Amino acid sequence: MTIKERQEREAHDRENPWRPMYTAPRGTGLICDLLFDDMVGHFATEGLQFFRDGDGDWYQIDPPRRLYMPTPINWRPSDVRMTPERRRIVKQRSNAL
Repeated sequence: MTIKERQEREAHDRENPWRPMYTAPRGTGLICDLLFDDMVGHFATEGLQFFRDGDGDWYQIDPPRRLYMPTPINWRPSDVRMTPERRRIVKQRSNAL
């Protein structure tokens, strides 16, 4: 990682801080980044995006799958929303797998 890339990442982290899970919106189609915790430490899923269903379930967008484990500990918005039709398609494809 170059110095410029690190500075851009730090600026992004300052503008979009991680938020506690109880503040995550349900059923709005807001695309989010998730932070997970394992026994070694915290890790983000670079390049993967998620949204939260109205029932409180998290879904990964590409490849489509329902998130069972591991449990996320923090989230941050990407300020983009999915249409209800697209959410329905992702949920159907995740159930088919």
